[in-house]
Amino acid sequence: MKEIELKEEVVRTAKKAEEIGLFKHKSGNVSAIDREKGVVYITPSGISRQELRSDMIAAVDLDGNIIDAPYKPSIETQMHVRAYKIKEKASGIVHSHSRYATLFACMPKEILPVTVEAIHYGGNIVEVAEYAPPGTCDLAECMEDVMKDSDVCLLKYHGVLAVGQTLEKALLNAMYVEEVAFLYYHMLALGQTEFMPINLLENLKNG
Repeated sequence: MKEIELKEEVVRTAKKAEEIGLFKHKSGNVSAIDREKGVVYITPSGISRQELRSDMIAAVDLDGNIIDAPYKPSIETQMHVRAYKIKEKASGIVHSHSRYATLFACMPKEILPVTVEAIHYGGNIVEVAEYAPPGTCDLAECMEDVMKDSDVCLLKYHGVLAVGQTLEKALLNAMYVEEVAFLYYHMLALGQTEFMPINLLENLKNG
C-alpha cells in the first residue's frame, strides 16, 4: 500500500474500533507498517476519533524515531514498534481498553478459550504480560515474552494488545478477545467450573 492508503486504513480502523466499543474517547491506538520502507504509521495522542484524519497520522521508524508527526504520536509507540520486531509477519496492531478483556487484565487473570470463536486469534489462552507504566520502554519489554507465541495478550492493569497479518485481522483479533472475555466472565459469574477442552481447538486448527 502507498503511504496515504496506510494512513487512511489506520484512521478507518481506529474509528471502527470506537464504533464497536473497543475504544473509549481518545483511548486505545492503532498502527500499520510498511515493511519495505520500515515505516510505522500510528495514531496521534490526545485526538478524538471524530476529529481524526489521515493527515494527523504520525510516521516513525522501527526504533520509534519520528519521521513525520503533525501531532504527537501515541504514547504507546515503543510498544508498537517492539511488537513489529517480535512479530515479523504482522502488518497491523490494535491496542484497546475494551471492557471485559481489560477486566481480566486488571484482576489479573488469563482468558481461557471457552468457545470455538477463540480460534480467530489462534485458540490459545490469552496470557497476561507483567505490569509496566503505559508509554514506557518497560511496557514494550514486558509484553515481549507473551507475544512471541501469540498474536494477542493482556497488559496487566491496562488493556489488550492484538497484532495481525493485516490491520483488519488485528482488529478482528481484538474483537474476539473481547467477545471471549465477555463469555468467560459470565460463565464464571454463573459458577461454571468446567470449560471447553483446549484440545478441541487444537483439532480445529489442525483440521
